[in-house]
Amino acid sequence: MSTVAATAEEIKSLILDKAVDRFIQYGFGKTTMVEIAKDCGMSAGNLYRYFESKFDIGVGVAQLYICKAEQILRDVLKRPGLSPSQRLEAFVLEKLRFMHSQIIEQPNVQDLVDYILDDRWDLVERHRDVQNSLMAEILSEGNRTGEFNVSDVVHTANAIYALTTKFRLPHFIKNVTLEGLEQEAKAGVDLMIRGIKG
Repeated sequence: MSTVAATAEEIKSLILDKAVDRFIQYGFGKTTMVEIAKDCGMSAGNLYRYFESKFDIGVGVAQLYICKAEQILRDVLKRPGLSPSQRLEAFVLEKLRFMHSQIIEQPNVQDLVDYILDDRWDLVERHRDVQNSLMAEILSEGNRTGEFNVSDVVHTANAIYALTTKFRLPHFIKNVTLEGLEQEAKAGVDLMIRGIKG
């Protein structure tokens, strides 16, 4: 029985999956292209057909984690039965929980993502823009229901992003319990909600 050859995208996905496993265990710096190729059952030369360098693989891994975070936030917008205030709080808390889990459970991968993003600030800006766009949707929903009174949802979304930065940065997260961070985040969100109430 013949098997259908894997597409280039499927092979790239396999490479990234195997690279994540390596990075989790050994870290980005101690992982080589030869090791990733071996894990994928291919030659190093073949690996270079899909990624020009280990840094490019790191970029792909960083994008995977960014997409995962964005999907979690999109799911908050679809969650039924929440008021706009509850949705805003859930939005901030879910991003915090995601970041905390990555920093505590997969520190090697989080270090890689931070390293990559230092050189690929465009990815950070794009991720910020996605988050702010989703937050603007929550604020617009609050305006429609009369719960919020926000004259400029884009400006306010940007401000909320700035005010919640602490809950996305590793050096503020890694030495604090999730419970403590959640209490701080809830208090901060409560203050913001009072400021935008209709």
